Parts: sequence; structure tokens; C-alpha cells
Amino acid sequence: MKTCLLIVILTLLSNIVLADEKKLRTSYYRQNMAPQLFFDENNKPTSGILFDITHAIADKLDLELEMLPIPRKRIEQTLVRNIIDMHCAANKSWYTLSTLQWSSVIYKNRDILINNKGITTLTELADYQQLKIGTSLGYIYPELVNYISNNNILPVSSVSPEDSYKQYRKNKISGFVIPEIEASPFIKEVTDSVVIMNNNDIRCVLAPSMKKSRVDNISSAIEQLKSSGEIDAILSKYMPESKLARENSKILAD
Repeated sequence: MKTCLLIVILTLLSNIVLADEKKLRTSYYRQNMAPQLFFDENNKPTSGILFDITHAIADKLDLELEMLPIPRKRIEQTLVRNIIDMHCAANKSWYTLSTLQWSSVIYKNRDILINNKGITTLTELADYQQLKIGTSLGYIYPELVNYISNNNILPVSSVSPEDSYKQYRKNKISGFVIPEIEASPFIKEVTDSVVIMNNNDIRCVLAPSMKKSRVDNISSAIEQLKSSGEIDAILSKYMPESKLARENSKILAD
């Protein structure tokens, strides 16, 4: 009887392991604003750059994709605890754990500082004191650390860059930081100046316990998607043209 019970338990455990091997768990959070993600009325992601790219990776690997809502600040923790396998809107400078694994580069998404002070280079920030700049909760901006510690910048945190944009248009802050891709739906007025802060490589950050073979397979899938033009097609689908202009843009500050 004990032997039969042991066999049943081992079989169940084997089935669970097999099911996990056929599944790829990734994360998203509400700060992944359009065009990274678009949500339905139940706050479930339905499309967007992150949605399409992660599904394309899973399809290449013939795996089922499961998207789990994880707050940005808990991504490292959930990767370590094997709650998720990966998050594919990540840059190495945003994370601290040396045990995390990384895919190859998927695309670039520069951070930009939009401002109404005529600032076009980061070094000009040293000329200011407590300049109110909108930042997003949970985001890390290595390029601004010294200016913040020297009191040149006074960060004003918002839940998302969209909220910072609204504050900016109401003249409550002098500028705000936003990833270039996420800035595409917004208006750029003639009074706005833009500072290119970096040249962020966007990758999938992967769980420390993930097998090396799967890490390699994910990177291989990304390289195939890049070489076939599928990554560029996804980016073009959601960014058919630069919308950092007045024409054909929706004013979000209403």
C-alpha cells in the first residue's frame, strides 16, 4: 500500500515538473503603460510591445506563456523565489542581484528628459537648485543620482510617466523622465526641450535558478526574432511614426 502511494506521489510530482517545463511565466505591472501594454476593463494585458514580444518568444520555444501581475519593486524577489521565470522590459543597471541571469538584447529604449527650461544636456542640470523633475516610482535613474544628491534636482515621484506628463503640462514640474518608446503617444510642444539620458539595452531578466539551456534558448529565440525582422515589426506596429509632435496626438493633460 505504501509503495503504491509513493508511486502516485512521484507520478504527480513528475507531472507538475513536466507542466512547469512546458510553461514560461513572465510578469507585467500597471506602470507598463502604452504602447508597452494595453489593458482591458479588468486590467488584463491584451496587446502591446511587451505583450507581443513575450508571446513571440514563448511561441518560438513552443511554450505556454503565463503573464502574472508583479509590482516593479518585487520583480527581483519573485525571480529568486521562482514565482516568475522572466521579465522582458529590463536593463542591467536597474537591478542589483548578481545572481540574476540575462537574455541577449531585444531592442533599445532610451530614457529622455523632457523639460521647459531649454536644457539639452545633462550637465546643464548643475546650474539649477531643486529643479522639480517628474520621476516614476520604482524606477532607477543612474544618470541623475549626482544631480539629486547635489540638490540640483528635486524628484517628484508619480505612479507612471503619464502622471508626470500631466503634472508637467499643468506647470507643476519643470520636466519629467520617460522612456522614449512610452513617450511616442505624447505631444511635444515648441517650448519643450529633450535630453537623451542614455541608450538603454532592453533584455529579459531571468530567474537565477533557470537552467542554462533555457537561458540560451530564450536568447536564441530573441536573435531569431530580430534577424527575421519580427521585433522591428512589433515596434513599428505600435510606433508607426514619431508622435512626439503636435500633429495627430491626443492631449492627455485635459
